Amino acid sequence: MKNSVLTRSTAMGLLTLAFALSATSAWSQSRHHRRRHRESADDARRDSDRMRRHRRYDRTREPTTRRGRPITLPLVTAPEPFDPPPVQDSQPRPYDHVVIVSIDGLRPDAIAMTDTPNLRMLRSQGAWAQEARTITHSYTLPSHTSMLSGVDVDRHGLLHNNFTPRHGFTRSVTALYIARDAGFTTAMFVSKPKFRHIAIPGSVDVFERPDYACGPVVRQAAAHLQATREGITFVHLSEPDGAGHSRGWMTESYMRAIAQADRCLGVLLRTIQARADRGRVLLLVSADHGGHGRTHGSTQENDMRIPWIAWGSRVRLGDFSEPVSTMDTAATALGALGLATPADWTGRPVRRALDGANGAAETGVASPTRPTIAR
Repeated sequence: MKNSVLTRSTAMGLLTLAFALSATSAWSQSRHHRRRHRESADDARRDSDRMRRHRRYDRTREPTTRRGRPITLPLVTAPEPFDPPPVQDSQPRPYDHVVIVSIDGLRPDAIAMTDTPNLRMLRSQGAWAQEARTITHSYTLPSHTSMLSGVDVDRHGLLHNNFTPRHGFTRSVTALYIARDAGFTTAMFVSKPKFRHIAIPGSVDVFERPDYACGPVVRQAAAHLQATREGITFVHLSEPDGAGHSRGWMTESYMRAIAQADRCLGVLLRTIQARADRGRVLLLVSADHGGHGRTHGSTQENDMRIPWIAWGSRVRLGDFSEPVSTMDTAATALGALGLATPADWTGRPVRRALDGANGAAETGVASPTRPTIAR
């Protein structure tokens, strides 16, 4: 009888324990399901946020306002008038000084969408290439090397896009090297250290990287232009590229970065204006690449198309449709100084920038009497 009671008691204990374990397991599973539900909801919210960000920086779509209109910042800067450079036809070469300004990552279609009075003035008072393109390997260092050496990457060898000392210098002679060898003063004022790869030893008298921001860069470049009569001066402004990578090409931040670069360009224009020999200075303004989304480097039109503007006393005014390559910039700089283009270069001088002093009358384009410059 006693054993029977113990057996029933043991059985009841086991049933109670089983029930407790079952309840605990059910509660644990319920808690697990609730946690999984919360995690799924959090994942859904994160996915939704990622999709919104993806749509904002979609590589195939340009940013727009909520009403679907392209983002545009108005032209608000008041331009400052100044006298045009005088034409001097009796000189043995077209120009004495060439200033090359590269605005990193500047898309030509963005110029009319933001506050760019200086770029607009240069277009209206100079020559604008409607079909200007960079090289297919459209990254900053390879493109700028082609801009200054007149050859593509297969010749100059700089395929990388950062400052890497072990890669050494470009394999191709640059316009700066040829000009200095001919007795001209050469200088580079840049905002990124990677440009050291282009400055072949013995090719550059002055190499300065004051800051990433364009203000210190153009101040040093302006001081050099005030003190140097003949030569080639290269100036690099990086604001649009930085905004493109951080916020996206064609975004409001990108537009504001272009406006800032335009103001820095105005510092150089005022310096050229103040020179007694301003008619002997050729200004070339271009870019290394465009961009889409938050990147560049492809063969898409938005990456390949670049602005190319020539401004000077012998420039044939107006937009033109003949194709221009970034490699033509180096050849044009040499031609402006009366120097021959190496036969093995791909780039060739853009003659419209060099011998078009009388072309304005032939084409019916009036010479400007009151160019304007903005601060």
